[in-house]
Amino acid sequence: MGFTPPPLHVYPEIHSGAGDVRYRLRFHLQEVDLSGDEVIVGRGATCQITIDDPMLSRRHARLDLRAAEPEIEDLGSRNGTQLNGRPLRGRAALRDGDRIRLGTQELVFLVPRSAPRDFRTTSGLRFCVGCAVPYPSTSVQCPHCGVAFSQEGEAAMARDVAASGWTFPLLAEVVARAIEQGRLADAERMLSRGIDELEDQLARGVDVDPVRISAVAECSARLGAALRTARWLDKSALLYGRAACAPPQGVLELLDRIPVDPLLGAAVERLRHLDTRARQAR
Repeated sequence: MGFTPPPLHVYPEIHSGAGDVRYRLRFHLQEVDLSGDEVIVGRGATCQITIDDPMLSRRHARLDLRAAEPEIEDLGSRNGTQLNGRPLRGRAALRDGDRIRLGTQELVFLVPRSAPRDFRTTSGLRFCVGCAVPYPSTSVQCPHCGVAFSQEGEAAMARDVAASGWTFPLLAEVVARAIEQGRLADAERMLSRGIDELEDQLARGVDVDPVRISAVAECSARLGAALRTARWLDKSALLYGRAACAPPQGVLELLDRIPVDPLLGAAVERLRHLDTRARQAR
């Protein structure tokens, strides 16, 4: 099974088609036309754009569209907002092609240069060969670093980004935070979705960096230890095997702290066996 994005709900008035569409947000294969003075994004039902993801706060971020240069502001969210890979502090200006990450979800801010389209259409994006940030294909150069478009360079960059599994380290970070906060149901739901995506990529022969696989494997082991379930420990052992590496010392110490349980014994030993084989290979 492939990765399925969480549902996105939009209040009709923000993409009604009335008046000029100045800005859009791209979320996976969906685009939303933005109008009005501001747009609130979060998981709460009162937001103009609602994304059903437990890692989003009810009112997560605000897009201020009143000025000539639109801005974004984090509304004190629990898991923060990132703009182009950097934590957002206070307010920041938005530019065409900017990546907005809310929890584990990423949106792209777009400035249309043509007549408004239906909000369900998909925008073409390019990967910048200079900074690896995606930007609208209507631009002849990256709005972030100024590097000009190159078909050969873009093709190589797109292959590298697709193969790198760049979403998995972030997933591991957010899941680890949920485990630390005791939100195990949230962690389990997110990790299930992430492992589905990872397994789909591996099944299709995508060359995912073993370091990325190991990050997800470690999260799976930590979740299994927290929930005291063999399912996640077995998933962890399987992923470490796919990455051809052993669990790190921190995971082994975590296994030592799991109370003796006949239902978990076999799963724990499978993880320990990976470490034993790695030491023997050295």
